[in-house]
Amino acid sequence: MKQWLAALPICILFSCGGGPSGKIEETTTRGSISIASDESYKPLVDAEVFVFESNYKYAKVKPIYTSEGEALELLKNDSVRLVIMSRKLNEAEKQYFKDKQRIPKETHIAFDGLAFISNRENKDTTLSFAEVQNLFAGRVKTWGGLNIGIENSDSVRIVFDSPKSGNARYLKEEFKLKDLPANCYAVSNNEAVLKYVEQNKNAIGIISSGLIADADDSLSQSFLKRVHVLGISAKDDPQGLKGFVQPYQEYISDGSYPFKRDIYIVNCEIGTRLGTGFSSFVAGDKGQRIILKSGLLPAVMPVRFIEVSNEF
Repeated sequence: MKQWLAALPICILFSCGGGPSGKIEETTTRGSISIASDESYKPLVDAEVFVFESNYKYAKVKPIYTSEGEALELLKNDSVRLVIMSRKLNEAEKQYFKDKQRIPKETHIAFDGLAFISNRENKDTTLSFAEVQNLFAGRVKTWGGLNIGIENSDSVRIVFDSPKSGNARYLKEEFKLKDLPANCYAVSNNEAVLKYVEQNKNAIGIISSGLIADADDSLSQSFLKRVHVLGISAKDDPQGLKGFVQPYQEYISDGSYPFKRDIYIVNCEIGTRLGTGFSSFVAGDKGQRIILKSGLLPAVMPVRFIEVSNEF
């Protein structure tokens, strides 16, 4: 009897699998983490999480999809440890985390393009860079103003995904605007943008190219059947004399598409834990190949190895 009692604590210790507390130690490939992502990157993040969890069966990554502004609020409130968005932290945000004794780690993972979409009944399928600039400066407000010789007094309605949209923030910074013009409206999410443009001939929607770029994704292809993706001229060709391009990989890569953005993972966890492991995976070869397949441009182009034989 005494021998059995002596062995009991040892059995309990080993059955827990993680020490006296019974808690499994979190590592870069084991544990559970909540992350937040700009909703624009949902198809990409879903793919990255699926493959990461398939490779590491004891890892669980729980994405929350929201606007860029709300994702940052979740990070500040310690509701998540990691966010995915289209910019680095600004100095005020870095100081906020420094005051909380956190040192954010920023990892550049990809590039996307800001896509301009219009109703399929609208015959105007291109915009020059100068026309986009005039729209956001408030100098042009109607479709007739965009097209010389076309009599159309209907107002152009510009639609974003959220009041805290990273897409709206990007364009304000791009054109150095304090406020967006009065004909800009925010809805609830990217699907709402698509529905609004689909139902309103005079609308232009602003979304990430990540939602329409994957040729093998059924959701991306269904989006493309519902709207036009507008061609935009390059910055060094503001009048569109050399032609127009859409926000796809080759035009983002060669710099001809003017609204190119960086995508970052911002990780604020303490120590080297699951968030670090997920960030490293996405920035590594497998993660970058997933980005390439998704139709976005990887920050680091995956290396292709070719075996050369000396036999003839």
